[in-house]
Amino acid sequence: MSGTPTTRMGLLEARSHLGVARKGARLLRSKREVLAGEFFRLMREVLEGRAQLDQSLLDAARALAVARARDGREALASAGAAGEREIPVEVTHRRVWGVPVPRVDAPRLLRSAAGRGTSPVGASLSALEAARRHEEALEVLLGIASRELHLRRLGDEIQHTSRRVNALEQLLVPRLDGDASRIEQALEERAREDAVRLKRFRGRRSG
Repeated sequence: MSGTPTTRMGLLEARSHLGVARKGARLLRSKREVLAGEFFRLMREVLEGRAQLDQSLLDAARALAVARARDGREALASAGAAGEREIPVEVTHRRVWGVPVPRVDAPRLLRSAAGRGTSPVGASLSALEAARRHEEALEVLLGIASRELHLRRLGDEIQHTSRRVNALEQLLVPRLDGDASRIEQALEERAREDAVRLKRFRGRRSG
């Protein structure tokens, strides 16, 4: 049973709450539509990025195979040790359509031979090409990581928004609508009873 009193003030209150609930449901539906549009746009970017990553990894693997065949494992291992470094990756958050989403930020990864700590004379062209291809692949990977984290967060928010819309439209709005109808019917019945009593009272006075 609703705690809303069966009075005209109670009816106004029930109608007011009903209007707020319906408006909230409309706003949430609009938000869900916007998020869904962003979700599918981003999904296309992620699929394209994965295809680009697959190609980048394939090119890197081919370049590494060529370098290994020409220079040998020991020379490549030495060049790799000379070029070893830490990559500062930072995960920040920004708001997109009111939704906080993570973003992966990293510096530019492509380096010159000197930037890898390798002598331009000592490093073979095939080793430099293999290093460049792997750095390119890692850049693509980090770019996709940002988009996939964004995509996952949007998916979670769409599900959360859908649950709120369903709760409003399937539970709260029908309950408030029922309260308003119940109070309105009770007030109408009370008005009819008052009219009958008044008619009887006037009849007795005239008699």
